[in-house]
Amino acid sequence: MNTSAIGIKIFASLLLLVAFLQPGDAQFLDPDCGVRSPLVTTRIVNGDNAMITSSPWMVFILTINNYFICGGTLITHRLVLTAAHCYQEHKHLKARVGEYDRVSNDTCHNTVDCTMRVELDVDMGIVHPSFDSETLDNDIAILRLVRRVEYSANIKPICIVTDKSWRNSIDQIPILTITGWGRTEAHGRTSRILQTLEIRRQLPEVCTRWVLKTPSDNEFCLGNVDSGACNGDFGGPAGKLISYRRKLRFIQIGIASLSNSQCKYASIYTDVLSHVDWILSVERQIGQIG
Repeated sequence: MNTSAIGIKIFASLLLLVAFLQPGDAQFLDPDCGVRSPLVTTRIVNGDNAMITSSPWMVFILTINNYFICGGTLITHRLVLTAAHCYQEHKHLKARVGEYDRVSNDTCHNTVDCTMRVELDVDMGIVHPSFDSETLDNDIAILRLVRRVEYSANIKPICIVTDKSWRNSIDQIPILTITGWGRTEAHGRTSRILQTLEIRRQLPEVCTRWVLKTPSDNEFCLGNVDSGACNGDFGGPAGKLISYRRKLRFIQIGIASLSNSQCKYASIYTDVLSHVDWILSVERQIGQIG
């Protein structure tokens, strides 16, 4: 497909999405979700540094011994969404919210872009009951922080769409944004600075070829020829900035689950909307405690 044709397809899909997402059409898990600063550009592998407050919902998940495990997203004042395999392998975890530069001290660069972060213990984790640790089907979990966090310029929840009627519009978005602290080269180290990347939807057979797994109905395939999710990015989000009630909000569409050793061509993402009933049930069960 030539560049102009791709551009027309993308523009048409965005028009459809904006037209669909009008006031009163849907609800989010947290009404204060998804407000962010713009990105520097459109590493994850071959990605770019994100701006300091461009992804204030990103969560840096680590062991109690300070070993980095996975990414995640803040979805309410107290709950973090991530991949089930991240929690299944490491039950004693901590989470940093408001993280950006993982090795710098807590400093504010100016009065607007502040990197102040909060580190909290995870006091509970719930893995999806149908998670398969061998196939990574239903690779989704929710972690509860030991106490609630207050929202600020660099700590905010991501939008979780709770209305399934959004399905058709969401599935027609051709390019999503992923973020994480994963490796910036296939065999390199995980990133010090939060990275961001624009990445294309791919047909399921692309993941079958490069990941050696065909996405289920609760998953989808993303990938670029020279870039993609890598170790350290798992548990992190794939999403899109959309227009809702005259505001731009970032909605989470997927969770990074599985990639390949080259960290390009294709990665499998857990589909969030397919699991929204479970997310809501967990939120009712543990999200209001304390």
